[in-house]
Amino acid sequence: MSASAEGAIWWRWAWRDLRRHALQIASIGLVVAIGTGLFAGLSSTGRWRTLSNDASFAALHVHDLRVALQLGTFAPEGALAEAARSIEHADDVSALAERLVVDSQVDASRSRETGHTGETGHTGETGHTGDTVLVGARIVGAPGLASGTAPAPVDTLWVADGTRPAASSDRALLEVKFARYYGLPTSGSVTVAGGATVPYSGLAVAPDDFSIVAQEGSVLAEADLATLYLDLGAAQRLTGRAGLVNDLVVTLRPGADVAAIGAELVAAVDSLGVVSPTLTTRDQTDAYRILYDDIDTDQQMWSILSALVLGAAALAAVNLISRAAEAQRREIGIGMALGLPRWQLAVRPALIGVEVGVVGVLAGIGIGVAVGALMRRLLESLLPLPVYLTPFQYGVYARGALFGLLPPVLAAVVPVWRAVRVEPAEAIRTGHLAPDHGRLGAWTARLRLPGSSMAQMPVRNVLRRPRRALLTALGVGAAITALVAVLGMLDSFTATIDRGVAEVTKGDPERVVVTLTGLTSRADPRLGAITDSEAVGAVDTGLRLPATVTVGERQGEPIELLLEVLDFADALWTPTTSPVPLDEAAAGLVLARKAADDLGVDVGDTVVLQHPRLADGRYSMATTTVRVGAIHPDPIRSLAYLDRRYAARFGMDALTNIVQVVPTEGFDRTDLQHALFGVPGVSSAQPVARLGEVFDDVLDRFTGFLVLTAGAVLALGVLIGLNTTRIGVEERRREHATMLAFGVPLWRVTVGVVVEAAIIGVGATAVGLTAGYLTLRWILDALAERTLPDIGVVLHVGGTTVSMAAVVGVVALTLSPMLLVPRIARMDLSDTLRLME
Repeated sequence: MSASAEGAIWWRWAWRDLRRHALQIASIGLVVAIGTGLFAGLSSTGRWRTLSNDASFAALHVHDLRVALQLGTFAPEGALAEAARSIEHADDVSALAERLVVDSQVDASRSRETGHTGETGHTGETGHTGDTVLVGARIVGAPGLASGTAPAPVDTLWVADGTRPAASSDRALLEVKFARYYGLPTSGSVTVAGGATVPYSGLAVAPDDFSIVAQEGSVLAEADLATLYLDLGAAQRLTGRAGLVNDLVVTLRPGADVAAIGAELVAAVDSLGVVSPTLTTRDQTDAYRILYDDIDTDQQMWSILSALVLGAAALAAVNLISRAAEAQRREIGIGMALGLPRWQLAVRPALIGVEVGVVGVLAGIGIGVAVGALMRRLLESLLPLPVYLTPFQYGVYARGALFGLLPPVLAAVVPVWRAVRVEPAEAIRTGHLAPDHGRLGAWTARLRLPGSSMAQMPVRNVLRRPRRALLTALGVGAAITALVAVLGMLDSFTATIDRGVAEVTKGDPERVVVTLTGLTSRADPRLGAITDSEAVGAVDTGLRLPATVTVGERQGEPIELLLEVLDFADALWTPTTSPVPLDEAAAGLVLARKAADDLGVDVGDTVVLQHPRLADGRYSMATTTVRVGAIHPDPIRSLAYLDRRYAARFGMDALTNIVQVVPTEGFDRTDLQHALFGVPGVSSAQPVARLGEVFDDVLDRFTGFLVLTAGAVLALGVLIGLNTTRIGVEERRREHATMLAFGVPLWRVTVGVVVEAAIIGVGATAVGLTAGYLTLRWILDALAERTLPDIGVVLHVGGTTVSMAAVVGVVALTLSPMLLVPRIARMDLSDTLRLME
């Protein structure tokens, strides 16, 4: 026979095997495809986000340094720019811009209603179902906003929808994420504190606002902050700060000494007699830090989850293909007995692994592209950027293809290699005569079990082939591990939110925190406008100051705090303190557990607090050593509290900048917000319960990322269960035929198969829950620490997650044999039993 004819025979033989095992190859290939596709699709996002962030920040000329004045202080327009030009390294400053940034309130309810009644413009997706949109606001005045003028040289705006306002116009641009969250139209008007109506002509975003961080530290807080961008002159007129600025942003030449120039800028601005200015670099900007830190951390998380899924698929493929290849052991033995070369006999069954790998890789590319497209849509809806770059990641897909191809091939080669190395007579043996070299199988054969032989059969079937049972349990267990890790993150974030909400809303969930425009005397007549409102019941004044805390000089990085000074004896709300009562805690600083852990301190230890201090009519930063009085349970690290007695040390015992109010009978928190909107001196009035709603909104938006993975894991677990059961039934056809021939009822045979699958499912669930819990703990400890450094995430696995794990591990494996009952019932007993040993 010629070589070409012999090759044609092999190809026809391989093609016949492919058709005969088409369903088996396709189903196992789909298992591999889910693993490789999810790996490639999720792993591509890290590079996409890096490219998109780089291009977006560069397109908008993000600042290298920012100098902001504190505590509501201002400087004459031009003074900050002149101070920057006076520094020693002024030649290294390539561009600068002065800005005016003022906190306020916005009522966008009417604009929202207009958008819903058909006004043209982008309405977006809304996460808010009510009609009232009354939130805190930030008014940003900057040059270069109007159409026809040169854009600002630093922190340029990206207009996502609509148009820039006309020159000499008092129109604004509204921050795009806030507008889309509430479904506001592209153009319209909003009302700011004081009653002024501000029209806006479009939706935009500055680099600082790519990711919004609330004052208390919560991320993705665009629902609670409306940023209005106006021309500098228009912002000064709107806020009553004519000729004043309080913010300076600069870009530097490549290679400039950022630290040295920053120190020079701070010294130059400080010489103007303002409050000690705050300096932040580009890397310290919340939006910049979060977007880039998230890439590495999220990519590690996606890599872990996709690796778990890919590992589960690989284990399942190894188990399923090796069992399918071993099923051809007898055919290999007959071929060896007939004198055929062993390598030729090994090629045909080994091709099954190649076929599965190829099917899995090709289908995995399609799944990966689909997953990548969904991820892009989720990213764009979560963080609109001016530039999104999503090129096909050839390297990522090549690695995924390699990981998807190798396990099936090796899984087929190893059992075939074992089969061709034995004597033909040994390979031909089947059934009870087949050799079993497993020590565990030999030991368990002598194990005494209770019950009849039929009752013992499922257990003995598992113990007879422990390697198969273990591989199956590990494959399904790996899928459950990924599922527990994904759903456990949702459980942990929910538990964290619940803890924070329970803390801030204790006493009266209708309580509203009123933030004033600046430090004000507690005897200020303007406070009477708050107390005189018919909607206002009890009132309590306090201080909220920026501060930092360290253990000591040069001992670790300082932690930024939002320090609240209140009367621990009479305040409307006080923190929960542990392990000491409130009156003892008043003698020191009350820190969050997360802050205490990061500092390595506990109750009774001393820390160094850096805070503002007022002396001789001038603000400066002072350092005070204070004892840790207690720990509070709020998960937000930045929240800290001191008793009012410390206000005297700060020189602010007669001052206030926040007011806690509760509604009087017959009114609720919304009534309070409307009553206090526009009151002179009020910057914002936000219900404390809104914090939980913000976190719930953020969690809902992240759910799409996690549900995508959870859905793939569920599908993978079900596929593994179905394939495992189908191959198991095929392997035991003679056993089932023998039992049926001896009169064993079909239901009894089915029960045996179901119990065997259930045993493996219970083991897989136990493995998956344990490994999933440990993986979740590692993710939260290692990754969440960098992604959410200001939040102490609570480790929690909920009952729903455990139930879902049981569905994949126990229910899916247990019920899958039921799908094969008709196949067992239709089996030709005489044909199945015809094979002689």
